[in-house]
Amino acid sequence: MSTPAEALLSRVERRKARTNRRLLEVARRLFSEKGIYWAKIEDITELADQGKGTFYKYFDSKEAIICALLKEGLDTLTAKTEQAVQKVPRGPKTLSAAIEARVDFFLDSPEYLLFFHQVRGMMQLQVGVANDLRAIYDAHLDRLAELIKPAMSVVDQSGSARDIARAMAAYTSGVLTYDVLFEGQESTERRRQYFVDLLDRSLQPLLKAGNGSR
Repeated sequence: MSTPAEALLSRVERRKARTNRRLLEVARRLFSEKGIYWAKIEDITELADQGKGTFYKYFDSKEAIICALLKEGLDTLTAKTEQAVQKVPRGPKTLSAAIEARVDFFLDSPEYLLFFHQVRGMMQLQVGVANDLRAIYDAHLDRLAELIKPAMSVVDQSGSARDIARAMAAYTSGVLTYDVLFEGQESTERRRQYFVDLLDRSLQPLLKAGNGSR
């Protein structure tokens, strides 16, 4: 049985977790609606109904919450991909499952499409946070490469799994981002299977190219 002090600490920790979650959710929404360059810390705290000082108890800067959101989003995407590939046999179906998981993630959470797109742009700028963002993305691509390696009939040491992971990440988000922007979310959702098949047809040949690049 917990002591009163432990119970109080537990309540405090739960309150902190709720505040942290609220700030992250509001920031993700604002970055999607207004953009990471135009949304300000004041916008986040106002919508979250928190003081600016509270924000700085959890995040050192706007760049810090961008990094936190990027890691959270990519970790969620990685977990969904891992669950999907574990349900299929080794071989080409592994890549197909990873593609389908990625498409479903972006259709279920379309705000990440624009957010990831903006972050990739920030990574190309000469700003201090670029290295932190790149490290987060690199870790995701490394893990994605490990997950799709069972799709390859030959264990290739040349880094081809990483090449395929990078191509899948770029092509999936690129195709879906443009369709959502120009055709609308509902249209993209209705054509889910079309995009899954399109990406699968485009990326499966890379498995053969990768296996032959030893």
